Amino acid sequence: MRAPKLDNETIAIHVTKIGGQSYPDDYTVIWRGLPIGRIRKSPGLPAHIDQWWWGCNVYGQPSLSGDSGQGTDLEDCKAKFKIAWTRIRARLTDRNIAKAHEMNGAG
Repeated sequence: MRAPKLDNETIAIHVTKIGGQSYPDDYTVIWRGLPIGRIRKSPGLPAHIDQWWWGCNVYGQPSLSGDSGQGTDLEDCKAKFKIAWTRIRARLTDRNIAKAHEMNGAG
């Protein structure tokens, strides 16, 4: 019996921890052990402005105008993030990924 194939394209969302401290409504997005962005609530903004922000980026890669933005809530930001990630992922080479891991200190 063969082991199930792991999905190397899955992204996971974890509560952001900085210096061992967790932050409410602040999430780090991880792909293959590599942080590829954040989704977080931005407290203190005027009520008429979307309260959530998302940003998708890979170490060593240029950020484009559609790689971050505002959202109405966590789910809206997740959906927008996935659209940006699909575009970014399509242009990544194996070397880009290896370099991102090196720059992150994860590989």
